[in-house]
Amino acid sequence: MRMFGFLLSIVLFFTACASNKNTAQDIQPTTEPETQILAPSETESEFTGNPILDEADAGNSEIAANDVTAADSDIEGPDGESEMSQEEADAELAADMAEGDSASLETLPKLTLDMTTAFVPTASRRISAPYGIRTYRMHRGVDMGLCHGEDRTIVAAFTGVVTKVRNQGRRKGYGKYVILDHGNGLTTLYAHLASWQVHVGDTLQAGDTIGVGGNTGRSFGAHLHFEMKYHGNYIDPSTIFNFEEGTFQSALITIEPKEMLAVEDGYQKELSKHRYYKVKSGDCLGKIARKYGISVTRLKQLNGIKGNTIRPGQVLRCS
Repeated sequence: MRMFGFLLSIVLFFTACASNKNTAQDIQPTTEPETQILAPSETESEFTGNPILDEADAGNSEIAANDVTAADSDIEGPDGESEMSQEEADAELAADMAEGDSASLETLPKLTLDMTTAFVPTASRRISAPYGIRTYRMHRGVDMGLCHGEDRTIVAAFTGVVTKVRNQGRRKGYGKYVILDHGNGLTTLYAHLASWQVHVGDTLQAGDTIGVGGNTGRSFGAHLHFEMKYHGNYIDPSTIFNFEEGTFQSALITIEPKEMLAVEDGYQKELSKHRYYKVKSGDCLGKIARKYGISVTRLKQLNGIKGNTIRPGQVLRCS
């Protein structure tokens, strides 16, 4: 009898354990990986790190082949169909705003602009890069930062005719850009567009839509690069427009060629004070320092270099 009771206790014990195990399996909650919610980036002048936003900023909008219209050899197919080298892009940009009736400032007449009919080309009020010296070269326009979620429509600053509609590629030169001729020696350029709505030969009134601002070309954040030239000579757009206020500097503006010449001379004198060197393969800090007659320590101070590593293509200030 005792033996029977002992065996019955063992059977009941194992039955209870099996029951508890099944119950634990039944009620154990299913564990799912926690979803990480990323706050939207507030970055306005650099890539956000969000691939969806950055792809949109890169100007990858769908554009049909017949939307890319230009004169003669400038006719292209859809985006990405004909990529050019960076050297070709730079050379083309230099020629674009120099072509036409470029003339010496010393012989040009004054230009008077009625600004009451003009438009600031973007709704943005933030200058991300002004006209002037930037590191070792001139920045020949004004960059207007374009924030996520704001109106990125780009409009004609003055009445004029479209003379160039060009796509240099996603990461080359100015990317997608448009040039307008205003018939009085004045030309304007609108660069890094995501898309455009105009064709070569179109006549636009001031305020008419050119396209949508973006991040195409050699650009590190959505912005409009806006340039102005008078007979091939650069004008600082900030002397014409008050971009921060969304208006103009004066209702009637007179451009004095002699004053433009004096300003340009000032920039060139400032640039001449500094010497720069573009690093080539095989270069080292000691070799470059000896070339310019300075110490390695001074070369590193001028360029904020903490270690001894430099890379080909890097531009170093040497004085």
